Amino acid sequence: MHSPEPTTFKGFTLSTFQRKAARALDTEKNILVAAPTGAGKTLVAEYAIHRAMKLGMRSIYTAPIKALSNQKFRDFRADPAIGDAGLMTGDVTVNPHAKVLVMTTEILRNTLFEDPGKLKDVGCVVFDEVHYMDDPERGSVWEETLMFLPEEIVVVALSATIDNLGQFAAWLERVRNRPVELVQETKRPVPLKQFLYHPKAGIFPPSRLKPIRKNFLSQRRNPQFKKRDDKPLVDELIKKKQVPILYFCFSRKLCEQKSQRASRRRLLHEKEEVRARKVWEEGKKEFQFQDKSGAIAELKHMVLRGVAAHHAGMLPLHKEMVERMFAEGLIKILFTTETFALGINMPARAVIFDSLTKFDGVDFDYMKTRDFLQMAGRAGRLGMDKEGLVYSILEMDDVLEAPIHRIQSGKVEPIISRFHLDYATLVHLHGLAGQEAAMEAWGKSFAAFQAKEHSKKREEINRMKTQSVLKKRYAFLESMGYITGEKEVLARGRTCQKLHGLEVELTELLYDGVLQEAEAPALCGLVAAVVHESRRREEYCQNALRPMRGLLRRASHILDAVAETEVSHGLAASFRNIDEGMVPAVFEYAKGTPWRELGDFTNAAPGDFVRTARMVVQYLRHLQNVSQESTPDFSETCAEAVECLYRGPVDVRAELRLQDNDKPE
Repeated sequence: MHSPEPTTFKGFTLSTFQRKAARALDTEKNILVAAPTGAGKTLVAEYAIHRAMKLGMRSIYTAPIKALSNQKFRDFRADPAIGDAGLMTGDVTVNPHAKVLVMTTEILRNTLFEDPGKLKDVGCVVFDEVHYMDDPERGSVWEETLMFLPEEIVVVALSATIDNLGQFAAWLERVRNRPVELVQETKRPVPLKQFLYHPKAGIFPPSRLKPIRKNFLSQRRNPQFKKRDDKPLVDELIKKKQVPILYFCFSRKLCEQKSQRASRRRLLHEKEEVRARKVWEEGKKEFQFQDKSGAIAELKHMVLRGVAAHHAGMLPLHKEMVERMFAEGLIKILFTTETFALGINMPARAVIFDSLTKFDGVDFDYMKTRDFLQMAGRAGRLGMDKEGLVYSILEMDDVLEAPIHRIQSGKVEPIISRFHLDYATLVHLHGLAGQEAAMEAWGKSFAAFQAKEHSKKREEINRMKTQSVLKKRYAFLESMGYITGEKEVLARGRTCQKLHGLEVELTELLYDGVLQEAEAPALCGLVAAVVHESRRREEYCQNALRPMRGLLRRASHILDAVAETEVSHGLAASFRNIDEGMVPAVFEYAKGTPWRELGDFTNAAPGDFVRTARMVVQYLRHLQNVSQESTPDFSETCAEAVECLYRGPVDVRAELRLQDNDKPE
């Protein structure tokens, strides 16, 4: 006899898809939930977590970005039914034995390889935004984690809508060796209404594109039709009270420029401004910052007028203040990049797209349908709006050529496997079961599953190609002294297994002794040279590098030799050489230079400095651990380097609102 489907949870009446998901969890199935933004996938995850707690088991919640991990940690701590939450992101480890542990997917994958015993009492793992498996750079981590996670752990995979859900669910069922319930919801809780905009055509529905396109063809040479002007659109939306507005720009600079321009007018009435000042002062007291001058003073001026920007180049504290104001309904128009759409639950009345083209890592191209829908899905607030309004600003060329229908309502792109075992994973697999283990892993992958579904011939070609590349990569590892024989892992290999992400680069610098020669501030600078990847037009102070020139030169020679060895084995080059872009600022900050003076050493955005410095801290902690027994003096230098760097905005603890009794580990 089947137990009935749950109908309510945490005071909410569950929708049809939520009830189906809860029922599947109650019958010990894995679930794959695909639903539009704002449909209530998170409630399903919380149901799974509460269920695990009732069974006396712990839960893990993984997210693709640290900002989302931090937010979920705060949410779980504030939930009286959970309370006992922990966090592991590399920046910080808080309460790692908590009932609910939030972590990045990379940390979970590394735990599986380094210390799987830590997962013995874990009942379920939530993979938020699991379609991130399609990410070219990081997607393989999701795939590996789903493959290697112990089968007894229940998987809750939350996804945006994708084209090949059935294929993904079938692979998940096979690789997890447990039934998977595919739960799909296509209906949005608040429907979207789409509009297009060009200053010479005004606001119009997509159904009118054809006659407007015809008219624009006759104006191809008219320079007036090539001018951009979004002011009439914004004015119209404000006049109609279609606020708050999320205005998506695909450039930080544009976010800044547009927010500064928009803040020339007041969008808050008197009572709202009083509330805004109150929220600001509460934040100021909590985070103990001064706001008399600099970027924080400019931000205060903007938010008290109901306008703000939000992007990765901003300091985490500044983003936190913007998010608080927005959540209180005090930001009427927020100019933001696409990261705001990823998981952060802050819907708006309307969404504006500044452009339908964005940089895809190689070139500028029209957006994927999936990306457009994820961002557009932020329009429409449940219980407040009958519909969400989406406005896409068009250039003249867009009116004539853009695949509008495909972007706004076309077939959502499938997940494509990005499976690629890094060198640390290959060393791990060699130690477990020799080189054949890597081919076995490939056989379990979504890549192999997709090839098999295509055709026998395609599967065989892929298998042979993969086998050839793996043999070359193992030959490279053997020549570098990481592995030998059938299953033996050498000292270098054991070290690299604890340095996932930059495993070969840091292992080589460690074994060649260059890291050990550096004092704490220079060590921070050296690690920054390995982890940082400069953005375009990033400038830095060359003179500040003088004390480190010798160390940087040696490090560069070492990494050049590694890259040459890799290529000599017939492999595509995968190692970057050092990047000096952030070294002077990190070096100076570690020496004690005040935060306000860092602009003398780099023109990088403050948020980029913080992100690089936190990555440096993360790898310094790894280096401290791997050298604790072999070279205790160097391990102490690593600890000292962390102390030098982990202060001010780099220290994540204030951002997480940790109490004095929370001791990060």
